[in-house]
Amino acid sequence: MSLTKKEKKVWIKLITGLLILRMLKDRPAYGNQIADEIKRDTQDTIKPNPNFIYPLLRKMEEEGYVEGCWENPITHSKRIYTITPTGLAYFEQLKETVRAKFLEIERCHKVIRNILFVERP
Repeated sequence: MSLTKKEKKVWIKLITGLLILRMLKDRPAYGNQIADEIKRDTQDTIKPNPNFIYPLLRKMEEEGYVEGCWENPITHSKRIYTITPTGLAYFEQLKETVRAKFLEIERCHKVIRNILFVERP
């Protein structure tokens, strides 16, 4: 019933990617800002660190879902990311995939919760 380590890693990347795209739909942001907002918005349920966020952003940039540009091209201090049209389309697709998975998880939890905690006559 539990996920393998590899499946958990994929799931966390999907959820985090979806959170990133949702945030970038509203406005451009840089990596640490994205990490801080994910942590805040998820009430510390997801606490991404730079070693996780920046490789994910680079992968999303390679796949054409986001574009990054340096705030200051000379110093390379902050890379500001924006969502692309491809990223917007992927966001909708990914949202439906994640929604379906959450509904299945919630259904399984409800069945087990009812077996364990609902009084039977």
